[in-house]
Amino acid sequence: MRDLTKMMHPKSIAIIGASPKQSSVGNELLKRATEAHFNGQIFAVNPKYNEIEGVPCYPNIVNIPTPIDVAIIATPAATVLGVVKDCNSVNVKNVIIVSSGFKEIGEQGKILQDEIVNFANANNINVLGPNCLGVINNADDVNFNGCFAPIQATKGKIGFATQSGALASGIINLLPTLKIGLAQMVSLGNQAQINILDIMEMWEQDKNVEQMLIYIESIPDNARFREIATRISKKKPILIIKAGRSERGAKASISHTGSLAGDDTTAAGLFASSGVIREIYLRDLFNTAQVFSKCPLPKGDNLAIVTNAGGPGILATDTANDYSIPLANLSDETKDKLRAVLPAQASVANPVDVIASATAEQYEAATEILLKAKEVDILLVIYLYIAGRNDIEISRHLEKLKAKYPNKPIVSVYMTTPDFDDLVKTEVPDLDIPTFNFMVDAIHGISRLIERKNYLAQGNKITPILPVNQKRANEIFENAKAQGIKQLTTMQSLQVFDAYGLPLPKFGIAQTLKEAKDIADQIGYPVVLKLSSKTVTHKSDIGGVITNIKSEEELGFWWNRLVDRLNKANLVESLDGIVVMQQVSGANRELVAGIIKKGDTHQLMFGLGGIFVEALKEIAFRPCPLTLQDAENLIDATKAKNIMGFVRGGMATDLRIVAETLLRLSQLVTDFPEITEIDANPLMIDDKGRLICVDARIVTE
Repeated sequence: MRDLTKMMHPKSIAIIGASPKQSSVGNELLKRATEAHFNGQIFAVNPKYNEIEGVPCYPNIVNIPTPIDVAIIATPAATVLGVVKDCNSVNVKNVIIVSSGFKEIGEQGKILQDEIVNFANANNINVLGPNCLGVINNADDVNFNGCFAPIQATKGKIGFATQSGALASGIINLLPTLKIGLAQMVSLGNQAQINILDIMEMWEQDKNVEQMLIYIESIPDNARFREIATRISKKKPILIIKAGRSERGAKASISHTGSLAGDDTTAAGLFASSGVIREIYLRDLFNTAQVFSKCPLPKGDNLAIVTNAGGPGILATDTANDYSIPLANLSDETKDKLRAVLPAQASVANPVDVIASATAEQYEAATEILLKAKEVDILLVIYLYIAGRNDIEISRHLEKLKAKYPNKPIVSVYMTTPDFDDLVKTEVPDLDIPTFNFMVDAIHGISRLIERKNYLAQGNKITPILPVNQKRANEIFENAKAQGIKQLTTMQSLQVFDAYGLPLPKFGIAQTLKEAKDIADQIGYPVVLKLSSKTVTHKSDIGGVITNIKSEEELGFWWNRLVDRLNKANLVESLDGIVVMQQVSGANRELVAGIIKKGDTHQLMFGLGGIFVEALKEIAFRPCPLTLQDAENLIDATKAKNIMGFVRGGMATDLRIVAETLLRLSQLVTDFPEITEIDANPLMIDDKGRLICVDARIVTE
């Protein structure tokens, strides 16, 4: 773990490239540092001046008589390496490079960036950036603003890390509107040395950071990310936006920070398996953060809605249904209590409509009844300014109720006048309830509370070790290696699958027609013939698969036809046998599973198979090794689950067998990391609900 204590909690800072020129980066850095009331010493470095903005200025960092904890560098790119060397000469071991002109501009910039990092690594210097906005630590005993955003960041409990400096500046501007505040902000820039994983580990230990919000364009180390995120997410929420989801977005990220955005499916699988909450839109990222900042986790999922207008209540109900959030079934006792305090025209079903004329006191009475109700886990309060204005008074009541019922989340929606936010800051300054203008934002945040509650309820994830014949599989891989085969033959791939307990039809390998007939007699007709070749990648390209052979006579006919095809294609020498496999009957439901190695991580794919798999893309990924929960979540992640239940003419399949199949594939690549690709395609479900893998393909490094 990298020690960034002095970088984020400095006692002294030097701004190298400070300037009196208004609106310049060097001037803005100096202003933000002084305006923040930094609890330490600030020095400027510029050979042209003795003082800037009231701060003493020195020609070089080596001339400053006080030891410096952090140097913030804002000089031209070509000068930065020399500046870093000067810092090292006076034992400054933390530098923040806001200068641009490095990897993000191309090869020449990358060479310069690499020189800086190599020097820093050799001399134990921490380097943040380059091409970054800087950092902020809002802790009361620090008050360090080392960035050039135009205003000071609102204080709060959130750690915000971003690869986009401009985005950080924009978010700092919007913090009051977003109703959240920052404990710390780190602009990562090019992540030349310090990367997002270092920041996550730092915040893991920081009591002032209660949740992490992250914008990234690439993940520097998939395996390490999974390890760190899985550990941290049990303690603190991690919310991430990963840019570059689209092909165009991924290309844009190259020119933006010099980082090629990783495969988005890899990122999605990593996030899902490690407890990270992935948001797609910035609005959702900060809406969720507001809910997490101000709400406890609920005990259950049941939502109660109170509103003074029918339309918003219906919209909220529909939105909750979209997010699969159940509405609480209010008991007769709860309904009777509501009737006693509400107008006769009010609806006491859920959503509870207190009608437009409801007073603030009636709102308070209804909300307290719902908070007391055992059947209610979460409360959503919607208010529209229709008749008399009650929004401020309702906010005051809700804050009191939150203190009285601290274990139940309360989320509010106010569709009122534009001055509400300013009024509530004055009238209810301690309001600590999430407030939104639209139902969808509130319910999205509620859904994330439920998601986190469910994640934490899983406890420690387990990667089961299943009984397999690893020795037999190793013999097959060694034999393939001895023959110089990287893509195993069909026969070898099936034998490995068999050694690892994958659900295969009965099969055997024949070298002669007589052997084929003997195998067919043992497993029973109908059967399938498949050639197994050391050179043919796709058997269907040369007609190498014959299905639905119903008798010995048909077997003889098709065997000879298959041999003729091999002779004409000059492939007899590459043949290592012909697979005789039991024909799977009544199998009209297709799934797909496979594994591909992405960098240092194997990604397991599962989803809906068939001829439209590429068009529908109903597939999901998780990194290996899979835990039992990962396997179960993969099954739930796509519409593939819909065809695993009872369908017309077919029985439901056992989901435990499906999960075990995925776990066995994961264990295979864990035991043999040299595997780069696996296809278990198709996975068929027959009319009796049995899961059967009818083909296999394995590729090694």
